[in-house]
Amino acid sequence: MRKKYLILLLFSNLFLSFSVQGQNPDEDSTLVIVGNQDAELAYNKGIENFQKKNYPEALANFNEAIQHKPTFAKAYYNRGNVKTAMKDYTGAIEDYSLAIQNDSTGTLIKAYYSRARARHMKGDIPGAIVDYQMCIDKGLNEAKAPYYMGMLKFLDGDYEGALEAYNKAIAMNPKYAYAYNDRGSTYRKLEKFDLSIADYKRAIQLNPKLYFAYNNIGSIYRKQKKYDEAISSYTMAINIKSDYYIAYNNRGSAKFDKKDYDGAIADFRQAIKLKDDYYYAYNNIGTALMKQKKYNEALEEFNKAIQINDKYGVAYLNRGIAKEELRKFDEGCVDWEKAKELGVKIAANYIQECKK
Repeated sequence: MRKKYLILLLFSNLFLSFSVQGQNPDEDSTLVIVGNQDAELAYNKGIENFQKKNYPEALANFNEAIQHKPTFAKAYYNRGNVKTAMKDYTGAIEDYSLAIQNDSTGTLIKAYYSRARARHMKGDIPGAIVDYQMCIDKGLNEAKAPYYMGMLKFLDGDYEGALEAYNKAIAMNPKYAYAYNDRGSTYRKLEKFDLSIADYKRAIQLNPKLYFAYNNIGSIYRKQKKYDEAISSYTMAINIKSDYYIAYNNRGSAKFDKKDYDGAIADFRQAIKLKDDYYYAYNNIGTALMKQKKYNEALEEFNKAIQINDKYGVAYLNRGIAKEELRKFDEGCVDWEKAKELGVKIAANYIQECKK
């Protein structure tokens, strides 16, 4: 009898921030420009309107200031901030570059950071990394620069590079909870689990409301087959954020591993209650029902997962197994072919029997 490999989906939800942080104008950027009062007045008005979030008016003010003084570096910088706030990242990048070009004192280093963020949000990842590195090289005391660089390197699979960047962020700001969390995720990828858990716990010490750090700890415990500890960690995440459907799904997965199938199904259903198109949880309910030999009910859950996402190969694989158990072998073969087509490699093992 061929061993059935039901695939259960777990999401560790490694926390990585992608949100654009507000670009505030330089707090002491009000200039006294001898011999060019018109530029000064327009600039000051732009600062005032930016602070009030009157972005079109601020843009017009900075345009006027630059018209009066074309080498006005801080006007370019703050006009870039306005464009960033308006999500005009291409225009913002151009303005930050002009600010750097016209910065005769070489002190407007934060323009590199702001340009990096704009490039990051635009999707120019190589350009963003170069600018984040420039911030570090020029001595900008801003921990977010190496933090975001670490995030980009992590997503690119350069875990050693990410680790180096997060180390720099933490050295700059030893109370940077998010950096500890993300360094913990990097250690996890490098399979240094003790260091990973230590960083997640440090992140929680610094910010007890960091629910995703509890979730991440739970996922390591589950990998180590410490299911009770995993369940406890996921529960802590849920206690902080009651609508955290990913933690319900993950806690259900830990209960599944403990063979507590009723408990697992209850958690998977709660995840769906919080997010009704969460097709991973439908698949997971199906796998638990299969363990209980409730094949018809399992089939319904796999159908729901596929109805939500018809490109979800794992659900086709599992539905094929359910059909096989219901003596619908030909239909199962069709599902396994589809799973293989969608990139589920293990489906090839099942298809071999279809050809006999």
